[in-house]
Amino acid sequence: MLEIFYIEGQAIKKADPSQLAKIRRKKLWINAIAITLEEADLLKTAFDLHPLTIEDLQHTLTRVKAEVFPKYLFCVFYTIRRMAHPELKEIDFILGKNFIITNHQQELGSTEELKTNPKKLFSLLSRGVDFVFYHIMDKETDQFFSIIEYLEEEIEKIDTLTKRPQPGLSLRIIEIKRSISDMRKTVAAHREKITSLAKGERLFISKKARPYFRDLLDHSIRIADEMEYYREAINGTSEAYRSSVSLHMSEVMKVLSVITTLAMPITVISSLYGTNFEILPGAGSTYGFWIMIVIIMLLMLSLVYFFKRRRWF
Repeated sequence: MLEIFYIEGQAIKKADPSQLAKIRRKKLWINAIAITLEEADLLKTAFDLHPLTIEDLQHTLTRVKAEVFPKYLFCVFYTIRRMAHPELKEIDFILGKNFIITNHQQELGSTEELKTNPKKLFSLLSRGVDFVFYHIMDKETDQFFSIIEYLEEEIEKIDTLTKRPQPGLSLRIIEIKRSISDMRKTVAAHREKITSLAKGERLFISKKARPYFRDLLDHSIRIADEMEYYREAINGTSEAYRSSVSLHMSEVMKVLSVITTLAMPITVISSLYGTNFEILPGAGSTYGFWIMIVIIMLLMLSLVYFFKRRRWF
């Protein structure tokens, strides 16, 4: 789906894709959601897009990039959403002299805001298409901060549970570590590309917009630092949980070992008196059975006393 917004006089107008050829020289923003092959071909014809750009628009999980073509700047960045677990979502930007194209698979909060606020969109678009680019990136970058708060809460919850093994806790720790790892890689790539935009190393970013991209860079650096901190935090939590599981297993094995050791006298004596011999010591005695029980109890008490002296439990 293509949604086309352009400046006409002092207002924002919305156009149909069939009108694109007529208005393509106006300042405009094209918002593409789950772009189709026909829509991609329409954009290719209207703005002379490179075939490789069209290919990237139609595929997800493209690496983070900022590539300059003769007539436009093509960027791939990611936003993040919290579902069952944090999930990265790709956003593509094509930035020309008078147009910006945003491409994503699902609706975004930042683009919805602009579509429902014509005054805001007019203010940004009239200053330059790079300001629309900055605004969307700024809003989507802020999504990482909400995920960071979510991860902080999750790690604190897990910390309170690591003293004793819990069902599924190990899997939850692995999921958080994977999420943080994916976010760290993405944020690191974001920081590198935004640095080039803020320093003016990419065309189509005006001088008046660069301070805003430097602010965006500060946010990216802060997010990267937070990710590094929480990576260390979850690794520490994971180590603490493994130690707790190991300690718990040691305690269980120690108890089982003691029980096994205490059962040995019973097993040995009962085995001896279970043999098929006609004559056994004490077999004819009235108190033979009770004597055997007393001997077993004395042996067990002696073993308990020995373990206590050695502080084995």
